[in-house]
Amino acid sequence: MTYIIKNKFKTLLGESANQNKLILLDVDDTILKPSQIYIYRTLPTDNTEVKLTPAEYAEEDVTDETKKYYDYRDFLDPQKIKRSISTAEPIVANLQIMDDLLRRGYKVGILTARSSEDFVYRGLKDWLMFRNKKGDLIPIGDSLERENVFAVNDTKRVQGLKGTTDYEKKAEVVKSLLDVYDEILFIDDDTKNIKEMRRLKNSLPKELNNKLFVKHALY
Repeated sequence: MTYIIKNKFKTLLGESANQNKLILLDVDDTILKPSQIYIYRTLPTDNTEVKLTPAEYAEEDVTDETKKYYDYRDFLDPQKIKRSISTAEPIVANLQIMDDLLRRGYKVGILTARSSEDFVYRGLKDWLMFRNKKGDLIPIGDSLERENVFAVNDTKRVQGLKGTTDYEKKAEVVKSLLDVYDEILFIDDDTKNIKEMRRLKNSLPKELNNKLFVKHALY
């Protein structure tokens, strides 16, 4: 793969079109800055319930033991899920990477720690746009397929995952997708997810290791 500098940021591009390649994107603080959706923390050291944005939550040291102190009720509310996406601010730098790779024949996928996978898919299907080869900004349409949207805390999805942390669950999904795709570019804003994905890459046999590329989200 080749790195080029474009509009003062680094873009990762495939060398040739290949329909069996996937760009796999996180949602919150990767492709969009969500609006009006929170995680609520009540640690023993908290005097009152603390409201956290997804970006603030990403900085928390959440373990299997402490996860019980976090309330994700907003992410189970269909209206709040829809609004958090429909009113979100797009993160252009990462969406430009997506645009570049879609034009080269990649498929686009979503890998998020959110729950309510169907509602995430529907919300993104309505919100997400990309710039085609003519330079027109158009709806994502069929370029975002339901089978390539993964919300690892969805009540159905989580039943098939062994991991306890969000980053372990994401790594499980990616490992399974390496049997499907010839190449996967994973982009995420959370350092814990990036570190886990790099650990996964380093643990893989060479054939699979060469399929996986890991990139920290741009801002």
